[in-house]
Amino acid sequence: MRADLIVNYNTAAADAAARGVVAQLSELETSLQKTVATLNVNPKILRNMALSQNYMSYYKARDSGLRKIAERQYHAHRGAVDEKVHPGYRADILNAALSPDGRGLINYGAVTLELQDIAIRDRASVMRENAFNFYERYNLGRKDAQEAPGWRSTWSDRARLGVAHLEPAITTAIARNDIAKLILFSGPNRDDDRYMEVQIFGELSWQSLSKVSLEKPLTDSNERDDWDFACHKLRNLSIRVADLTYP
Repeated sequence: MRADLIVNYNTAAADAAARGVVAQLSELETSLQKTVATLNVNPKILRNMALSQNYMSYYKARDSGLRKIAERQYHAHRGAVDEKVHPGYRADILNAALSPDGRGLINYGAVTLELQDIAIRDRASVMRENAFNFYERYNLGRKDAQEAPGWRSTWSDRARLGVAHLEPAITTAIARNDIAKLILFSGPNRDDDRYMEVQIFGELSWQSLSKVSLEKPLTDSNERDDWDFACHKLRNLSIRVADLTYP
């Protein structure tokens, strides 16, 4: 899809020039070039990773007995979306978020995993939005429905994809903080989250981690114990750990 992606990118650049927001778009592109992949989990999953259990897809974790099946209606819809978006490979795909600063989507878990670029760059692609919204945008549930080309990219082309996707939201009055929020916004609930999805083939080990951050206070004592245990193990493995819940 790279040729179509370049067309979309050039169209966005021309539109930005016509609207007088070239400087703002340039700042957006610079931010996108520095983005990292983040994935949010609960402290128990982090503990398991610290004990050398790989993080795996929903399907593989379910089949291995590591997690329960989702509610039937959600499970069925998720299966339909993932099979349409990744035909034949849905069981091998992990979904992460593109982040401008290493912060994540806390509606999916209190702990944010920041992934090393070198651990994913050869097995990751990026989509303009999360797979559910992408599926609905192009009505992919219809027989023979096709997505518009050029709205996915390789990891190295993520900045071009972000420019093409986010340029319409750029204005002359946009603040620097708001540019970052265009890339990733963690809302009050999952329906309010806005982000570009990173889709990673395979599993993740603790060696894939660049940093782990606690972004939401833990009120459950078992979760706090899991977090403290994982922190101790990961620090000994030279993984950066941050508790962002303190003022």
